[in-house]
Amino acid sequence: MSIIYNRLKDLNAVETQEVKRLSEQTFEKVQRDLFDCKLIVDIHKFEKAGARAKYSIHYRIEHPSTLLTAEEADWELAKALHKAGDNLLEEVRKKVSKATKRVGQKTRKE
Repeated sequence: MSIIYNRLKDLNAVETQEVKRLSEQTFEKVQRDLFDCKLIVDIHKFEKAGARAKYSIHYRIEHPSTLLTAEEADWELAKALHKAGDNLLEEVRKKVSKATKRVGQKTRKE
């Protein structure tokens, strides 16, 4: 798997494990449609003076033919990862459906 993580040093061990686990699940789903791609995960943890922290997740897929991005922010890490993963999968589905439509139009004889 080719997943690159940025800013994991800002997270504790439990958060790091969760990020890796959920990002790997998302990457497996992406690889069903896009082969030979790379996932880059940027995690920003915003800590205020209070007990809670806000997480901002940025997913980026680098493929030889395209670049797709998705981002999301939430107060819960797992929720932010799931939302960003869903956004990324939607972008991949849009890209794949456009590519298959173009291929179908070229091969159709009228």
